[in-house]
Amino acid sequence: MSIKIENLVHIYNKGLAYETTALDNVSVEIGDGEFVGIIGHTGSGKSTLIQHINGILKPDSGRIVINGTDITEKSVKLSELRKKVGLVFQYPEYQLFEESVIKDIAFGPSKLGLSEEEIDLRVREAMDLVGLDYDEYGSRSPFDLSGGQKRRAAIAGVIAMKPEVLILDEPTAGLDPKAHSEMLAMLVRLHEKERCDIILVSHNMRDMAEITDKIIVMDKGKVALTGTPKEVYSQKDKLFEIGLETPPVMQFMKLLEDRGIKSEGLVMTMDEAEEEILKLLKKKDA
Repeated sequence: MSIKIENLVHIYNKGLAYETTALDNVSVEIGDGEFVGIIGHTGSGKSTLIQHINGILKPDSGRIVINGTDITEKSVKLSELRKKVGLVFQYPEYQLFEESVIKDIAFGPSKLGLSEEEIDLRVREAMDLVGLDYDEYGSRSPFDLSGGQKRRAAIAGVIAMKPEVLILDEPTAGLDPKAHSEMLAMLVRLHEKERCDIILVSHNMRDMAEITDKIIVMDKGKVALTGTPKEVYSQKDKLFEIGLETPPVMQFMKLLEDRGIKSEGLVMTMDEAEEEILKLLKKKDA
């Protein structure tokens, strides 16, 4: 789905002494099938922005046009919008409530008027996408799962609704390194298979470099930078002004450059660093 956000303004506690402008004239576009990362410090406006895309919050001014429909219009049925735009909050595992994983994942689809066969198919597909075996985990209580498994089960409940846009707010927060990596791999797998838009909110600059097509950097309610990871991370001085660091790999490559070992282009990921270092070593031995 194409998403066009135009001049969006949102003010909390409007008219009160502690009035705060959370979004200040924000304009961005997200193309059909893109994997987009939104990054910024706490209070930069990230969560406020994504809650507008899902229709949870209404702007004070501005528009959000999704597939040609302005969702800020009063005539738009938000219940229909949320079938197409799924939002996964931080720590979604706290919203698990059913007696089995299957029933929890089936809860949303069961409200869509689908047949039992279609609901079961969606549950099986969603569990497969998040890496939970249906036969092994389906009948278990969600509260008997590990932390990472609980989160995947909760995300599966949103995936089973088959949204055209999936928004995730810090989906790796609090996970151990193994679960963190599994979560990112799951999101990449989901994007490749379903080709839905994915909007990922994160503080992790390394993750953004490795899996997104586009990055939106928020700062004090404004869009500070937007572009491909290479376009954004090449503006190191601007990121530093905002208080954001480049991925660790870029910092390592800068140390090599300071020692006279300069790479040919911008290196952002471990795979790129490995390739570039091997290339530099071959040149040295030649």
